[in-house]
Amino acid sequence: MHAPNGDKATTVLVLASAVALGAAVLTGCGNDRTETSAPGEQPQADVHSPPTGLRWTPFQGVELPVGDQGPKAVNGSVATGFDQAPVGAGLAAIHATVRMSVATDSQWPLVGQQMLAPGPGRDAWAVTRAQISITSVITNGAPKILGYNITRYTRDAADIAIYTRQSDSSLTRNTATVLWQSSDWRLLIPDRPTTPTVTAVDTTPVDMVALAGH
Repeated sequence: MHAPNGDKATTVLVLASAVALGAAVLTGCGNDRTETSAPGEQPQADVHSPPTGLRWTPFQGVELPVGDQGPKAVNGSVATGFDQAPVGAGLAAIHATVRMSVATDSQWPLVGQQMLAPGPGRDAWAVTRAQISITSVITNGAPKILGYNITRYTRDAADIAIYTRQSDSSLTRNTATVLWQSSDWRLLIPDRPTTPTVTAVDTTPVDMVALAGH
């Protein structure tokens, strides 16, 4: 099935939802508080700090945030090198979500191999993605990433809510989970998602980490 350029602009991040992208399935998901450290562990991480050195780079017509916390390297369709910290997790979730959604037919296999956590969920996504054809860049109406919230964070896993303004001015929230694997954050695609990963919202939360400048 071929996805026309106009359709891509309205379905970016929704394709990910259709194939069960990053639902919050870790124990304790849905808790709006960051996990509290036990005695002797590292202090609670600051999940509200924004990226430093924020700038923007395009991928397939969508502007993606780059900060001092990552990605440190961009090789074609693949972005890697995110800090093992809340900001790094947030940036990694955004990059993986968008890149897997709009990567072209020749790009998506590498995105899947290097930016998604291995497992049955990733395998199912690959089967679904192989049935869709994306060959061109979004030239108009690309969605705009506004910011994110980290709803749960440990040094090994984080749940992220990504807020996006679509081309019709509507707002959406995309939930994603990233895991720290092989010295980087990788997006988890759950085996059996229980809730939609992309939902419409009326407004962004007051404590959202805003990503300005584009």
